[in-house]
Amino acid sequence: MSDVSFLPVGLDRARLTAMMQARGLDGIFFSSPENVFYTTGYPCLPGSGNPIIYALRNQLPFFSYAGSDGSLSLLCWAQAAMGIEYGTEDVRSFFTYDLALGELTAFVQEKLKPGCTLGVDSTFPYFLLQIIQENVKPVTLVVADDLIHDLQLVKTPAEIERIRRSTAIVDQTVLELADILRPGMSRLELIQEAKARLHRNGAHGVDHVTVAFGSANPEIALGEILEPNQIVTLDLGAVYEGYVSDNRRLVYTGTVPESLKELHKKLCWVVAEMGKALKPGKTFGELHAHAFDLYAQIGVDPMFLHVGHSIGLHVDEHWLMADDPTVIAKGMVLNIELYSFSDEAVMIGDEETFVVTDGEPEKLSTLPVEIIERKF
Repeated sequence: MSDVSFLPVGLDRARLTAMMQARGLDGIFFSSPENVFYTTGYPCLPGSGNPIIYALRNQLPFFSYAGSDGSLSLLCWAQAAMGIEYGTEDVRSFFTYDLALGELTAFVQEKLKPGCTLGVDSTFPYFLLQIIQENVKPVTLVVADDLIHDLQLVKTPAEIERIRRSTAIVDQTVLELADILRPGMSRLELIQEAKARLHRNGAHGVDHVTVAFGSANPEIALGEILEPNQIVTLDLGAVYEGYVSDNRRLVYTGTVPESLKELHKKLCWVVAEMGKALKPGKTFGELHAHAFDLYAQIGVDPMFLHVGHSIGLHVDEHWLMADDPTVIAKGMVLNIELYSFSDEAVMIGDEETFVVTDGEPEKLSTLPVEIIERKF
């Protein structure tokens, strides 16, 4: 009996097995940190309590393997398996990279038979591909990202609770950042404050700190200086026990111009109406078309390729695109984000995360949506 357990909180193993059998897969190798964590509980994410397993993956790689018979195996660093129970009945471990190659070779020879069809995820490393092709002939390899993504779309209550906690951490951090904003502050200084406060408020990792002053590129950390009467974008994502959040709020260093306030109000209405439309049975494509209709109602030109995304172990898990036949189901966690450009070429809009239920969707963020005014 192991001293400590790290078990997956989202995996429906029976459903995974059924999906594999329907696809004609004899097994699937998972290699990405998110997929290995999801299937086994192995704490290999960069935001894990001790991210050393992730940091050492070049020398001590990790994999999980699901067989079509319902079995699940973990191949990992031996020191990270000592005294720990994971969500598999089979753990194969090693202390060095060379031992990892030997253990993987023995595992492949044992589990895979000539003529098998093997699923892999798209991060599958070349060295393991070579081991398989050298030891199993013939073998058919199939990228199975769509299978694991479909499985992860519907969240368990435990997963939803982690996303809820992550969102609450972002909400608190946004309020604190809005309070300390001041003209003369560097964007790099604000980014450092955001990272520090996310951790202080309970985050186990930082997913993103998309911060911008005015119309500057928010995706790259630049060192502009904040000016009076300038819009500040605070788009933050925290990691809580592996699961992420994504929320956006705007702050203005002065009195918000009426034209800007009105545009933002219209876009917040669109996002709220989109949230109401998150009903089981609708498709992502229908949701995308609904957004165009709502933009027409407010007389604003659409500015999007997708209307949002599902969220979980990845911040942009599955984009909500036109003509996507994916059906909305209870338990999905969907982030709706819609924007338009202001007269100053600033991307204005709202971003909210909703949990799909049998009734009205639950909005996870508790922050008011209005632009926050900071007067000096």
